[in-house]
Amino acid sequence: MPMTDRERFFRVMHYQPVDQPPLRLVGVWADTLERWYREGLPRGADPHEHLGVKPMGMANISGQTLAWPPFERRVLEEHEDHTVEIDDYGRKVKRFKASTSVPEWLEYPIESPADLRRVMDERFAVDQAALDARFPAGWEDSVRRADTLGVPVAINVGWYYWTLRSLAGVETASYLVHDAPALVEELFERINVIALDGITRAVGLTRLDVMIFGEDIAYKNGPFISPAMHQKLLSPRYRRIMDLARAHGCDVGWMGSDGDLRLLVPQYLEVGVNCLEPCEVAAGMVPVELRRQFGPQLLMVGGLDKRAVAVGPKAIDSEIERNRSLMEEGGYLPSIDHSVSADISWSNYCYFIEALMRALGIA
Repeated sequence: MPMTDRERFFRVMHYQPVDQPPLRLVGVWADTLERWYREGLPRGADPHEHLGVKPMGMANISGQTLAWPPFERRVLEEHEDHTVEIDDYGRKVKRFKASTSVPEWLEYPIESPADLRRVMDERFAVDQAALDARFPAGWEDSVRRADTLGVPVAINVGWYYWTLRSLAGVETASYLVHDAPALVEELFERINVIALDGITRAVGLTRLDVMIFGEDIAYKNGPFISPAMHQKLLSPRYRRIMDLARAHGCDVGWMGSDGDLRLLVPQYLEVGVNCLEPCEVAAGMVPVELRRQFGPQLLMVGGLDKRAVAVGPKAIDSEIERNRSLMEEGGYLPSIDHSVSADISWSNYCYFIEALMRALGIA
């Protein structure tokens, strides 16, 4: 009997034999889809269904882990080429209609320590009633169903720096870390309480396979905060999460972040955060080099340079070949190192899928 993707994921991440690795594919921009429709993909078709491939799914059974109650999204201004909106982080943003891109952030709900105190008290309460409100009616039944789907079961376990910089912006977040460290620690502690509560609720209902951290804490030249500040503010919270997770049989701590994380990897491994995604090659996160530097204890997802996929077949073949040894060794799921951008043609993407499946031995 074929393995399920859940079994395959577990075995690949523990360097065990597998009938075939799961196929990890990433999201496609709306702009990219429009290009592909012009280039031959039937309009409205799902590209992966059209190609006859079934990527590995992941059942995320998290309750609400970000600001709660959420900010009300609303459009403030409508223009021919853009809108001005309040988004779900309470930010005032300029969103362009013609392309898939990050918006232009105009204003943030947190601009001072007083704002941080207000938002924290309004939307990160940790009394029992507030914690209960983060889980919708029927949540327990949905978790039990997820346990039967044959895909890895994941839970969000606190997006700490992500939350601060999403609510305040990178510049103000950087000032707050230095000017109001006690408030920042309180925010991170509340997020940690929320995450630990979610794990505690879930482990009685399902086996958890993945702890999802999502920080986007780095750019191409390194982290947004120093390793020393990370050691003070984040590592202790990560350790609590992974200690609880391991006590219930889950030892994959998955850190989602663009940029160059190499200065932080030793701390990650020390506290049990042992899987990086998407391993952005343009930022120096080359999987074969990371494996040489940090050894098999570092698990990886991603690491196929999207720029090579945009170039064409020869570059695609070279990029896959560079990572072949890791595919064979284990502890690695190859995929495009972020999302599928509009500089990737339909023909190149088709070739990429075929080449990747051949390399993985997927029929």
